[in-house]
Amino acid sequence: MPGVAATVATPVDLHLHTRCSDGDETPAGLAARCLAAGLRIVAVTDHNTMAGVEPFARAAGAALTVLPGCEITATWRGEEVHCLAYLVDPADPVLGERLRRVHDGELTWWRAWAGRAEELGVPLGWARVAARLGGDRVAYVGDYLALLAEAAGEDPRFRGYGPDTYWKIADDWCRPGQPLHVPQPWRPHLTEVLTWVADAGGVAVLAHPAALLASMSDAECLGTLREWATAGLAGIEVWTSWHTPEESARLERLCAAAELTPTVGSDYHGPRVKRWVSAPGLLPTRATEPYALVDALRGRQAGHVSGVRR
Repeated sequence: MPGVAATVATPVDLHLHTRCSDGDETPAGLAARCLAAGLRIVAVTDHNTMAGVEPFARAAGAALTVLPGCEITATWRGEEVHCLAYLVDPADPVLGERLRRVHDGELTWWRAWAGRAEELGVPLGWARVAARLGGDRVAYVGDYLALLAEAAGEDPRFRGYGPDTYWKIADDWCRPGQPLHVPQPWRPHLTEVLTWVADAGGVAVLAHPAALLASMSDAECLGTLREWATAGLAGIEVWTSWHTPEESARLERLCAAAELTPTVGSDYHGPRVKRWVSAPGLLPTRATEPYALVDALRGRQAGHVSGVRR
């Protein structure tokens, strides 16, 4: 939890999750929530899947402008990073196959993790996980940890963990060298993902990057952003529930210097999953001209779409 209060409303939210990945709400439920919040332009960006885009758009009807998208898990310098892909076709078979590979890798990882629990004598079979969370869905990490604690019952090794301390299971049991550790699944490099998005005729935006770039000087950040831009990056998410106002201000300056488009997204998963984001469209600071940012993304797509595979 970043420790910032998301209190400023925006009519544009380009980072939303449904139950098709690790969100709490169905696509139709999220659409209703967005309408109630007074949003006008939104993007459904589930992790490594676009299954929620079309049912969300059907539920929203003409009341919302919906940008199709997804959030792709990648790596950079050994760190996990997330790339938002906008204005891509949910039916694109090549992108769909690539997303499926990442999704299936994550799902296989959780199956192996549940298997490790069984080896420890905790009756967390995959059938139990699938029945509760969905067999083809990569759910919220906290829900897996809660299921483990539930399955452990009165096992003294897990008796001290409660709803507010399930994250300590990950610290105590899942790190390298611990009994529930499973090596991370395969993930594509960020530059490879940028190529995927370009191949699909979309625009790529780096999600909530303040923590990733925090240890770098502005000059180092600018050089890195320019390298990514050469590889296909169109923008970075500046205004988000993960960033403080000071971090957003820094990223906005870097965006301008690197000639990238700044974007806005709450990263709303549902009020249970992210308690500090109680509704879509809430941020710790106001985005600059959010409608213009959407127009800029569309302009970037129009600028390169003639040269990509269709």
